[in-house]
Amino acid sequence: VEEGSKNVRLGSLIALLVEEGQDWKQVEIPADGIDPSSLASPAPALTSTHAGPSVSAPPKLEHQPRRLQVRLSPAARNILETHGLDPSNITPSGPRGIFTKEDALKLLQEKQKGKPSELKCVVSPAPPQPTAVHSASQATAVTSAYPRPAVPPVSTPGQPAALGTFTEIPASNIRRVIAKRLTESKTTVPHAYAAADCDIDAILKLRKELAKDDIKVSVNDFIIKATAVTLKQMPDVNVTWDGEVCRQLQSIDISIAVATDRGLITPIIKNVAAKGIKEIAASAK
Repeated sequence: VEEGSKNVRLGSLIALLVEEGQDWKQVEIPADGIDPSSLASPAPALTSTHAGPSVSAPPKLEHQPRRLQVRLSPAARNILETHGLDPSNITPSGPRGIFTKEDALKLLQEKQKGKPSELKCVVSPAPPQPTAVHSASQATAVTSAYPRPAVPPVSTPGQPAALGTFTEIPASNIRRVIAKRLTESKTTVPHAYAAADCDIDAILKLRKELAKDDIKVSVNDFIIKATAVTLKQMPDVNVTWDGEVCRQLQSIDISIAVATDRGLITPIIKNVAAKGIKEIAASAK
């Protein structure tokens, strides 16, 4: 799978490692969706005869579509693999035909009561393999018998969310960067919060007077200026932490959060304390 590829199904073969000096073009590439761990044991049988790959390939193609019909939630998958249950013996109750944890527990309950649903018939249609391979790793066989669904389970509007479902929202590159930077800011910078009630009648009056001279400034511009003046009066607050020492900054730079159609951006206004309201307003715009 090429670097940067999207929508790669979970459990798919994404890379193949070869020994140093070995020609990768001469290596047999396993069929997509097969558990790599299950390929190690049958290797001698495949190399000992040329008929091996041609015989095993058709059953894989027949078996794959049937297995993908059952879509399992993570919790249900764990229960089925742990107890060796067959999900085809019960009708899934989850949205969009998802086999839920509750379905798996119901199936397990029936098995414990001794009902026929305990029969595990999924592994039996597999192509002929040496018996030693099947008995050596039953967990591998079960894992390959229940591949992860090509489409992840999603919630259905208007219905209660079932266990293991979610709603996936595609993210643009800029939103990925925003999410990364905001997470870094929140986790690496100590935060403290304070609240105060302010009487801004004087500011609103000043805004009207400036507007008469065609100078348009916002209340936010005054807040930015007030913050810069406060940081200048309290330089111990205008510091950064590099993991070892505090660095007291000479310049007072303030970033402002701006909501856009493409996402949240935080442009920085440099050296705010040295700027007037009009210049701050122009920089913000």
